[in-house]
Amino acid sequence: MLGGFSMYYGDEAIALNKIGGSKSLLLLQMLLLSRRSGISKNELMDQLYGWNEKAASANSNKNLNNLIYRLKRQMVSCGLPDNEYIEIREGMCRFKPKFPVVLDTEVFEETVEMAKKVRGGAERTALFCRADEIYSGELLPSNLSETWFFQKSRHFKELYVLMVREQDKIFKEKKDYQNRIALYLKASALYPFDNWQVQLIRCYLEAYQYEEALKVYNDTSELYAREMSIAPTEEMQECFETLVLLDENHMKNPRDINGWCDMDRAFQGRKNDIEKLLFEKNPIKGAYYCTYPSFVDYCRLMVRSKERSGISAILMFLTLSQKKKIPKRMNLPEQMQILKSAIGDSLRAGDAYTRYGNRHFILMLSKTELECCSAVFRRIEDAYVRNYGKGDLWYYADLTQELKSSAL
Repeated sequence: MLGGFSMYYGDEAIALNKIGGSKSLLLLQMLLLSRRSGISKNELMDQLYGWNEKAASANSNKNLNNLIYRLKRQMVSCGLPDNEYIEIREGMCRFKPKFPVVLDTEVFEETVEMAKKVRGGAERTALFCRADEIYSGELLPSNLSETWFFQKSRHFKELYVLMVREQDKIFKEKKDYQNRIALYLKASALYPFDNWQVQLIRCYLEAYQYEEALKVYNDTSELYAREMSIAPTEEMQECFETLVLLDENHMKNPRDINGWCDMDRAFQGRKNDIEKLLFEKNPIKGAYYCTYPSFVDYCRLMVRSKERSGISAILMFLTLSQKKKIPKRMNLPEQMQILKSAIGDSLRAGDAYTRYGNRHFILMLSKTELECCSAVFRRIEDAYVRNYGKGDLWYYADLTQELKSSAL
């Protein structure tokens, strides 16, 4: 019942068109969702016939009894064994066939509850992953206009959100970006207007998949504009464009002097934290690795400072590809990590580099001549091979001022 409705008896699919009218199907679904606790006849009558039904209570009860009888016959006619199926006792109805019944809703709920009780480790991870596999969408989406089904659906959605949050913690601790991306890809597809794309963009940025992050942002912008005629949420814009907002109270009243003073005191209180972030703790060794946005700022500063210092700088674009002689597909994330270490160990402390996309690194080499780039590349390639690198490397290099001229 998660993501749609289908039934199987053994390996045989039950033809739903033989189940009967819409009321019969709603009755069956309500009985299945209330299988453990049962559901009262009064509640069934309210949901199936509503307050606008002209018939008196006695007629509603009679109509429900007839509907239950028809449903039993329809279950048999569509290929299920001859059973009573529905038990009525003391005004309560229960779905009780003689054969075992497995519901995805019950398995999902049980799996999440079991995972919550396990404190950690592989068992907890496996249980949450299993629950994620089971949850294929909202509960009976075609019934969500009915309040009864909407409330049930909200319960399962809350469990799903909890499961996503817990899985994210597990994958984040392991730095498992691919599983985090898969987690939020699914969440964004199931609930496109619940802002899951923010987390997906952050995962892509942390995994250096900038083109994918841009695509998610653009697709979401188009979706919001098309379906809701609004821009993406402010949080999403901040996330992708790396905006830093002022204090909310300050924004509401920029003339509030007390607000400014509070911000100044807060800034002074963070002085030690800022100093710790600005200066490296460990001895400086090898090239400086930074994120792509930071690398862009660094490159712009280098180009500007050249007018005063006269120091030339080279941009080197390094690409990893699979060797043609190797039939098996290489482990790209592992090879990129090896290459990252090789670059860091092969360059000087004054150089910087960043990752760009799935297979590329960009290097900023200061005080280097263009003729020396082949020697730099050989050092990186040798270090990569020594660390059991299995891919092919190639590079392109150019002076920053020439690149700037071509961009203009």
